[in-house]
Amino acid sequence: MKKAISMLSVVIVALFCFCTAQANTVTVDFENLPALPTQPNNFAAAGPMQTYSQSGVFSISGGVVLGNPTFLTSFAAQGSPPNLYGTTDFADPSLLSTITLDLPAAAKTTSVSGVLFNGQTIPEDYEVDYFSGGSLLASQPFLDVQEDFTANGFRAFSFSTGLANPITRVTMTTPNADLNGWDFFVDTLVLTQNPSGTVPEPATMLLLGSGLIGLWGVIRKFKK
Repeated sequence: MKKAISMLSVVIVALFCFCTAQANTVTVDFENLPALPTQPNNFAAAGPMQTYSQSGVFSISGGVVLGNPTFLTSFAAQGSPPNLYGTTDFADPSLLSTITLDLPAAAKTTSVSGVLFNGQTIPEDYEVDYFSGGSLLASQPFLDVQEDFTANGFRAFSFSTGLANPITRVTMTTPNADLNGWDFFVDTLVLTQNPSGTVPEPATMLLLGSGLIGLWGVIRKFKK
């Protein structure tokens, strides 16, 4: 019976390690990743477009990093102060109407989430699109996001997929850029990546579970 109990313990430990060691969670918050001090709090001081990246993990472009954006009422509660990444049409002409998050195919990103803030003084529509290679996986529209001076001037976005179609690009924009211009920000981008390319499949989990049940039966038989 002791041998069976030992075997059961080994299987439980192996199962735990197998389930937890595969995926990496990466948070892009513009304070720790990328590692930045508090940035200017206005677009004029921030200057031209800034691209930030970490090899094999992510690259983000289209905007600049601002710090302590007091004009965004919802940021203190919904973001990760002091910094966030944003773009607008009234500052340096290199700033784009779309913020693009690129993710290497080898990182096998299966989940992306974040927070989008409306920087306009009017309600605005936004759209977050998720791609795998050249294929659109999903599109999330956010209509009438409240003004920047309100506590609800933000939206949380998220999308998950499987290893067969990993996320390689996420774009964030407003469909009304030509009409209203643009002024928006993103923060706290959380990525789930599987560079090893292995995540427990349901069939594998079922097999391991069956093994545990079998071992438990052996233990009970010995007890009797």
